[in-house]
Amino acid sequence: KMIMLMLHCKEEEMEDLKLLCSMKLLLFFFFPQFQLVCNSSCYPPLMQQVSWTLAAPFKELNCYRSLSDSIANNYTLTARDLNMKNVNKLKLSSMTGTSGGSAKQKTASIALAHMPELRDFHYSDSQPLTPEEQFVIMHLHEKEISKREKPPSVNDIERYCYYIYNGVREDMLAPQDKEVINAILKHIPAHILANPNLEDLCANLKEEIKADYCISLMKAIVDYILMDPAEKERLLIGSTPHPFPQRVVRAPVPWHSSYTEAKSWNESNLFIVNPLMSTLQELWLSQYSHLRFVRTEEILSGNLPLLPADFKEVIRRHCVEAHDILQNNWIPTCASIFHDQKREWLHFAPKNDCDSSEQVESYFYSVASLMSLQLREMVVNSLEDLLAFFMIHKDGSDFPEPYQELQFFIPQILIVKLHVEDPKIVFEPPLKECWDLISHCFREIRRSAEELPKVERLLFPELKRDDLILHTVKPDESLFLDYVNKLEKIFESNILGPQKYLNVYRKYSNLLNGNAQQDVTDFLQGDFSLEDLSEIDSFTKLKREIASMHVTVPLAMFCLDALQLNEELCSRTQNLKDRLIEFEVTVNRELNERYVL
Repeated sequence: KMIMLMLHCKEEEMEDLKLLCSMKLLLFFFFPQFQLVCNSSCYPPLMQQVSWTLAAPFKELNCYRSLSDSIANNYTLTARDLNMKNVNKLKLSSMTGTSGGSAKQKTASIALAHMPELRDFHYSDSQPLTPEEQFVIMHLHEKEISKREKPPSVNDIERYCYYIYNGVREDMLAPQDKEVINAILKHIPAHILANPNLEDLCANLKEEIKADYCISLMKAIVDYILMDPAEKERLLIGSTPHPFPQRVVRAPVPWHSSYTEAKSWNESNLFIVNPLMSTLQELWLSQYSHLRFVRTEEILSGNLPLLPADFKEVIRRHCVEAHDILQNNWIPTCASIFHDQKREWLHFAPKNDCDSSEQVESYFYSVASLMSLQLREMVVNSLEDLLAFFMIHKDGSDFPEPYQELQFFIPQILIVKLHVEDPKIVFEPPLKECWDLISHCFREIRRSAEELPKVERLLFPELKRDDLILHTVKPDESLFLDYVNKLEKIFESNILGPQKYLNVYRKYSNLLNGNAQQDVTDFLQGDFSLEDLSEIDSFTKLKREIASMHVTVPLAMFCLDALQLNEELCSRTQNLKDRLIEFEVTVNRELNERYVL
């Protein structure tokens, strides 16, 4: 448009047009800089627009500092003139201030001066304050702060908000950690996050979280920079809004001194906070807490039921293996920990021959107590596991007659054989010996935890004492006796079935007490005809009936092996049958010889 006007204007108007055109060009090229200058005169910059570091305060432009000197003293007033050259020349006196105790006493004395009702109260560090007295001190402290700092004006609040929202660019802020968002989303039910109708709402909430994070970070940066009075003056901010006071009231603790004394005594005598104690516990939990003297899961997955002697051997082998692991692995590993970390306990040892060794002995007594508790835990867990192994058959072996094999489908534990001892059937081994064997397994577990040395025996081989053995569960301890009593109740409920099953053989008692043999003898010695020898068929049926009886009889904890008993009864029946057959053959031979003659 300007060019068209110049082509059609008169000569006397040409100069005015040239002047107007030059002014428009100046405004076109320099208006942004002009706007920035005007804006800076109203709101001086808070941060540097161009700097080596990402977020550098504007105040750092007033002096020359290297990057290593300026990073640490950006917002710390006491260190703003500190650099790497004179950091070692700083005097300790410039860093010291009023102690916390004297400041507390000063504040308390001010409170007593302003509160007539508390003038009779004498404050001291050893005497606790009541909650009301603490509130008085806090209120007075807040009043002192409010007197030193006047409330912000409307202009101060406006400028303060401007610098929060415009003084720090968003690219200067550290990005929010993704784990924060993930932690927030974990509190939201999964079905809500998966709902497609709520995707926009979730996206808006995430944006809101991000915006709140950025504003909070910007406000923190502005508040930190405004701690410098010079920056407040440069930015024309008289004072900033006071945050809501955070008040914490401590309950009166008149027992504090006695607690401190008891805590100090515990730390120096019970050694509960010694690092090696937690190391021993971590070692036990990570490598040995799962160990058992009897591996019941392995027994259950094996070939059950077992003969009593075989079951006893399995328990003995498991106990020996566990004992070897403790003696050859656990104890030496604990000893190596004390050997490698001597600095944690060597200061308890006497410095010379004249000093007492009571403290180091007490320390190792505590170590032995911890290891004994760990060993005891293993014994108790092993007893608990073995009891649970037998608790599978806690319902007992009693059954309603007649016996039904399908009533007992859980794998049995022990095989008990049935034998004939005229005139009765006996168990092999006897049920009493079975109880002795089962209770022996519990005693074997307890006994396998004995004779394990303390770490002192490995650390100090020359030490000769009688108490260098770790303690474990005692045989007369109520805990151990309770397990045995529970086991005995289970055993008693499982011997009813085997005893009751012997009633099945009651009808064959004449084969056991010799009556059948005597009946055959009496029959053969009396008057009879060959037709009366039909008893041979009855013995054949009897033998077939005995042979068809159960060879193995599952009865909860026990499995009866009746093979030998059935074979013995079949043999006796066959012998009676053979006597009759032999007699019949002899009689027939005599008759035949008589008729031939």
